Amino acid sequence: MSSYRTHEQGLLAEAEAVLRKASKDSPERRLEILEAASCAFADLSVADYWAAFCSDSRSNTGTDETAIVAHATLVLEALEAVSGEDGVPVPLALASLARVELAQGKQRSTGAYYTDFRLARYLAEGLAEHIGPGMKVLDPAAGSGLLLTALALAVGKRGEISSTDFVAAVACAADLSDLALRGARLALASVVDGLKAVLALDERLLHHDSLLTDDATWEQVCPGGFDAVIGNPPWEKLKVTRHELLGKAGVVRHYGASYELHEGIHEALSEERQQMLDYLDQIAVETKLQGRGEADLYKLFLEFSCRRLRPGGHLALLVPAGLIRSQGTETLRRFLLESSPAIEFTVVENRARFFAIDTRFKFLAVKAQLTRSQADSHMVIKHASGTSTGLRETSQVTFLHSELASVRPDLTVPEVRGQAEWDLFRRMSRTGIPFGGPGSPWRPRLAREVDMSRDRDDFRTVPAPGYLPVIEGRMVHQYRSRAKAHRSGTGRAARWEVLSLADAMTGPQYWYPASRLRGGIAERTQTIRAGFCDITGQTNERTLLTAVIQPGTVCGNKVPTVLFGPHAGKTADDERGDDAEKLVHLWVALMNSIPVDWWARRITTTSMNYFLLRSIPLPLISPEGPDGGRIIELSRRLTALEGSSDVRHAVTAAARDRAEIDVLVARAYGLGPEELELMFEDFPLLDRGQPPLAGEARSTITRDLVLAAARGGNDSYWTDRVTRAQALGAVAYVPAEYASLRQGGTTWPVTG
Repeated sequence: MSSYRTHEQGLLAEAEAVLRKASKDSPERRLEILEAASCAFADLSVADYWAAFCSDSRSNTGTDETAIVAHATLVLEALEAVSGEDGVPVPLALASLARVELAQGKQRSTGAYYTDFRLARYLAEGLAEHIGPGMKVLDPAAGSGLLLTALALAVGKRGEISSTDFVAAVACAADLSDLALRGARLALASVVDGLKAVLALDERLLHHDSLLTDDATWEQVCPGGFDAVIGNPPWEKLKVTRHELLGKAGVVRHYGASYELHEGIHEALSEERQQMLDYLDQIAVETKLQGRGEADLYKLFLEFSCRRLRPGGHLALLVPAGLIRSQGTETLRRFLLESSPAIEFTVVENRARFFAIDTRFKFLAVKAQLTRSQADSHMVIKHASGTSTGLRETSQVTFLHSELASVRPDLTVPEVRGQAEWDLFRRMSRTGIPFGGPGSPWRPRLAREVDMSRDRDDFRTVPAPGYLPVIEGRMVHQYRSRAKAHRSGTGRAARWEVLSLADAMTGPQYWYPASRLRGGIAERTQTIRAGFCDITGQTNERTLLTAVIQPGTVCGNKVPTVLFGPHAGKTADDERGDDAEKLVHLWVALMNSIPVDWWARRITTTSMNYFLLRSIPLPLISPEGPDGGRIIELSRRLTALEGSSDVRHAVTAAARDRAEIDVLVARAYGLGPEELELMFEDFPLLDRGQPPLAGEARSTITRDLVLAAARGGNDSYWTDRVTRAQALGAVAYVPAEYASLRQGGTTWPVTG
């Protein structure tokens, strides 16, 4: 099971405990108890319900009705205790408890991360106003019916049609699992005033794979297309890995561990992959909008949902945030934006524990009406956070499709919170030139030097003549390529030691034979180049982590490297090599600056891939100009601190150097102190570990130092804050995990 626990699981824990004890791990008995609870809540006869829908399953289990009803009473009591203003409405709780429980490996392979009741209410309340008599609404991967149940309640509350009529004539559901559909039936039964509505519903509960169901079947359910599609489609790439295959087989292992002990894994992997390819071949007949990249279930379900809507129909879906920023979703994204006169994306982070996954994970609630409108459409970008009962929208900005296209030709949608951020994003986009785009003065040459998986057999864990140390992502921080050293373990079980500047050393986990490198890569490893950590996130302390990579090392695939200009790859022994080195130091400084990092955070989710990297608009700063020359000088100075024996007295000077770079970069974009102050609002994790000013919850020494520098020292407010913070020992730009390291027996801050 996942180590994460959702908010909903906490609320329903008592009812879940009753169910587990009473059902004795029998899914059928569990559903019988919930059916009895649903009927009791809706004042329906459970005997009539079972006679209508469950005669076969009841004859197989032979369970006692009196005992079932007694357990159902206990479940209802537990649910009613948590169904107040801050709790879960009983019908939604029944839907949640009726879910088919999956092992973690199976859950990942199917992408079945179940919907939280708060998200269901948010989607349903936004869609309910568009639902009226005579319509049909489909959930194509309905599970136990939580979304449709939430919509039944929302529609009934509006009053145009009753919840009973919604169940009887409007709701349609499909799912691969007959047990899940049984759960959907009981959940929807809890909102009706008679069994007749549930009997009518049963004709529209399809035990099908929606992606493989033919058009004739859908036409029979709803001629001409559905009026709305609501859903939380599976989120999982259609690929098979050895790690997940072993997980499904019940093997417990950490990611990155060796596969040598698992016999037959290669044959099983080949068979599983062939089954996946056969499935994709069947689905591909109907798809036109999947674009490039790996097949993903949510993309397939999104296209399916669009295809099943009638003209003017409405979408209300939960999908990963990759929809608005991935290269592989451009075709889908373009179709949605060009087909809807108004589309709404609500960005939600998992901090309120909606799903049993990492709390930093971001996803979207998408609401759209598809009309194939040719007029310039507009879109709304919202941000929302979870409350105890739903979502609270925290920001909103509206802009035209044409405005987006002017700064993001691929229609990737930036995460901007309000008009000020949208204006700033557009201003920087128009001032700069995309780093890897046509006409870029950089002419970058990017490469992944060795692959930590594909080239695994050539790695060794001890040094040897002719082997190069491998730089991994954990070792890279801003201006640092030796920020951590490997101490023990492998994969996610590896232990890495955080190193101070003075203690910096190349302490790799692996070494790689230079003789096995391709010609271009072998030459590359003997020159100075830039490297960046591509595993990152927009909610991290900093998003872009870029450093100068020294000759005599090779970088793993999570640290792509960059060389510049027509002479990229030359050593620093001649004039041309010196020009290339200047560009390396200039680029590293730009990427590590607050302005560029702020812009990148608008388009990043969990990684900085080539597609995103190449689109970053860098300001036109010539390495030969005064500002470019100064930035290069400062960047060299900051890089040289790593491994220096005299850093204790240099950290404050280094902070001033970094503040100067930030100000110079901002000015190159045409930005001033006000824009810098806005940017710093997006870096709430800066300066953890630094002492705050009296009466303040956290230190803001980095922001204060930059704003004082931006105003040329003429603003006494910011200058005074810096002076007082430094008197307390605060140092700007120090990453939290490096904020307190021992040097010569004394704990003191070190700059990152």
